[in-house]
Amino acid sequence: MTLQAVLYARVSTDEQAKGYSLQTQFEAGRKYAVEKGYVLVSEFLDDYTGASLDRPGLNQLRAKVAAEPVNVVIVYDVDRLARKSVYQMIIEEELAKHGARVEYVLGQYADNDEGRLQKQIRSSIAEYEKAKILERSKRGKRGKAQSGYVVVAARPPYGYCVKREPHKSWLEIDEEEARIVRLVFDWYLYGDEQSGPFTMVGVAIRLTALHVLTRGDKQKHVAKKRGAGVWTCAMIRHILTNETYTGIWHYGKTKMISDGQEATRKQKAKTGLGKQVARPREEWVAVTVPAIIDRSMFDKAQARMKINAEQAKRNTKREYLLGRRLRCAKCGYTYVGITRREKNKYYVCHGVQQVPIPVCNMPSFRVDLLDYMVWEWVKEMMQHPERLAEGVRAEQAEAERINNPLRERLAIIAARLAETEKQLARLIDLYLVGEFPKDVLTERKLRLEKDKADLTRERAELGQHIKTVTLTEMQITEIETFCAEVRAGLDHATFADKRRYFDLLDVRGTLALENNEKVIYIQCKLGQQRRSVALTSHLSNTGVIGMTICVCQPTPHSP
Repeated sequence: MTLQAVLYARVSTDEQAKGYSLQTQFEAGRKYAVEKGYVLVSEFLDDYTGASLDRPGLNQLRAKVAAEPVNVVIVYDVDRLARKSVYQMIIEEELAKHGARVEYVLGQYADNDEGRLQKQIRSSIAEYEKAKILERSKRGKRGKAQSGYVVVAARPPYGYCVKREPHKSWLEIDEEEARIVRLVFDWYLYGDEQSGPFTMVGVAIRLTALHVLTRGDKQKHVAKKRGAGVWTCAMIRHILTNETYTGIWHYGKTKMISDGQEATRKQKAKTGLGKQVARPREEWVAVTVPAIIDRSMFDKAQARMKINAEQAKRNTKREYLLGRRLRCAKCGYTYVGITRREKNKYYVCHGVQQVPIPVCNMPSFRVDLLDYMVWEWVKEMMQHPERLAEGVRAEQAEAERINNPLRERLAIIAARLAETEKQLARLIDLYLVGEFPKDVLTERKLRLEKDKADLTRERAELGQHIKTVTLTEMQITEIETFCAEVRAGLDHATFADKRRYFDLLDVRGTLALENNEKVIYIQCKLGQQRRSVALTSHLSNTGVIGMTICVCQPTPHSP
């Protein structure tokens, strides 16, 4: 019988120089499959850290193995599958549950205690190497900063260029860009000869009109979504808040922490697994660089931004029932509430408001019509207990479907924890009978205790995630009881009451234009629905609530 095999390869930035290129791994894996007589049916790759259980390519491989008969998963080396010994064990057992065994090109491990021990030792070495790489990298960068050198790779702040010698680098002023930085601060604080101080939007519009090239226009490695010479408000804000222009560059302003969500957070390639948070300022390392503006000008800009932020908060007092709850089906931006002529309120796609060049042309939606429609839908759901229960049960079923892979992983972790406990107990017996030297048993005991701690932490993280996304029977009962209590007063609910109900039920909507018809896909913990808002032309913002109500699953829309 010919065995079906798939190939998995992984690389991250700091490993390219070690012969771990994807091409090397694929070539070696294909050769291995031929030598073993396997039929290679699929190949999967990740440009991703191995210190995470969830990776795009690995998740595709999991789905393949779960859906189709796969006998063997070929991996170049143990540390290509995972950079943590515990993760390597969990992944192997996940795949084994579906009938697929993992084989490594650079190491043959027998399916016995000795083979598993050899594999565990190799995996532990890989984990240790990863930890040392990170520790040396951080220590080296901080040491450079403490010696008066910057650590900016190929992306110095706008207005500077980076100069290098072996093991050190520093910033020098790029006069062409520095002139733009000074203009940004001048226009924002003082304006020009024709007008007073500019807004950040106004500065972006002026620079775009002058066709001033951005950093992304001049350097290919800098990602830029807009056309050449197009500036955005975010770019201007980044310049106005960058303290480096006063002559002080800082290293270590942020750090990564574990927030218990590493196993379930949507990951991005080449980034840390935890949550990035600000460090206390006393932990920053200051490096002197050439100044582009004086400190007083920078402080005035910060003061003006603070005043503008306070004024913006005061401008949010208008009543937008669906504020921050609507998203555009076309561009993915949120819809925001605006008021025209002090009485006409609309939800407008934030993509349409992007300056100087909008990224979307979706129409606006009248606040009164949309708020009324969604509120009536919520009232209808809350006034029909049978629909409410049906919606809650559907939400529960979906949560269970999402959680099934996590529950399987929890079962694997529990089994590994039990096995680790048994191994620790056996070590005590071996020590008592004196069959092995004490130092050997001590080293083994430390490794098992580390595995136990890692497994316990992974179990806690997964358990917490399942707990937060799953509706328990008690929560379902609470929602039903709440709806029964407030049902009688729904017709007299205040704006604050409605917002509180929306928060409880997590009401959200996606706005779309389909065949010149404005529609909203509404969803909450009680269910979901597609409703027509108004029959209208693309350019019109008027209309009435559509009388046709279509109950269906929301169709996916490209952002």
